[in-house]
Amino acid sequence: MNKKVAAISGLVIAGLIGGALVFSNKGNKEVASKADETVKVEHALGTTEVGVNPKRVVVFDYAALDAMQSLGIDGVVGTPQSSSIPEYLSEYKGSKYGNVGGLKEPNLEKVNELKPDLIIINGRQHSFYDKFTEIAPTISLSKEDGKYMESFTHNMEVIGDIFDKEDKVDAELAKINKKVEEINKKVTEKDLDATTLMVSDGSLSVLGSESRFGIIYKSLGFKETDENVKNSDHGQDVSFEYIASQDSDYIFVVDKSVISSDEGQKPAQEILNNELINNTRAAKDGNIVYLDTHSWYLSDGGIISTNTMLDEVDEAISK
Repeated sequence: MNKKVAAISGLVIAGLIGGALVFSNKGNKEVASKADETVKVEHALGTTEVGVNPKRVVVFDYAALDAMQSLGIDGVVGTPQSSSIPEYLSEYKGSKYGNVGGLKEPNLEKVNELKPDLIIINGRQHSFYDKFTEIAPTISLSKEDGKYMESFTHNMEVIGDIFDKEDKVDAELAKINKKVEEINKKVTEKDLDATTLMVSDGSLSVLGSESRFGIIYKSLGFKETDENVKNSDHGQDVSFEYIASQDSDYIFVVDKSVISSDEGQKPAQEILNNELINNTRAAKDGNIVYLDTHSWYLSDGGIISTNTMLDEVDEAISK
């Protein structure tokens, strides 16, 4: 059992239910068989007791799917295929997996038909939590704004304990933490600042250290050009003039048109191609960085996605 998760999440192993032991005559050893081992997981919506190594799992959280793929965990029986599953997780599309609806409109009847042992959700499905718990044990692996690395670490350790992959999780976390430290060192040595934008259907919003993209500031070491940015799910609305006034070393852009069902939306690169933006220091230095939207917005918090996020920033500052 991973001690860190026990401390952070209140995870408790309940082994040998009822004290039942089964003995074998192999050699002179008495072999104890664990029955119905469980873990108690504290998460955003409460505490849930989950059977270890569940065989039938419905997953609405793309970060959890990402982690399960990375760690070689089987058992997924249902995914939200009515929404845009990131291409690198395309193995979870198709008839092999039950389509349990969309991220914001789950098909509860289909979830029930799949008879899951565990349902994994995130913040997008919180309003359905009570209904999910009537079907199967349900945990939320949502992330707390402004605490990306803390939430990511916690969630991965929970997955490691549920699926008996603690050692693999520890190894992946060690590699990621090393990357974070190396990037932070480069950023702080160069004394870099940054503006982080989300662009959606022509509207612009800025996100700061207490936002879902706070890893850029709190973990990777970039300074904020505006410390008074109001935190909200989709950022604080701003204008082109505002962006130009920040004159930051880097502008990081998350382009929501990439995941939009509206094919008529203009891409962020086209929207930001104007005189005000082109005259910024970031534009002139080639430091407007268009981030991978799937990794930063849809499946953020997974092992693969977090590595992608870090690699993108590292590449940007290493030119």
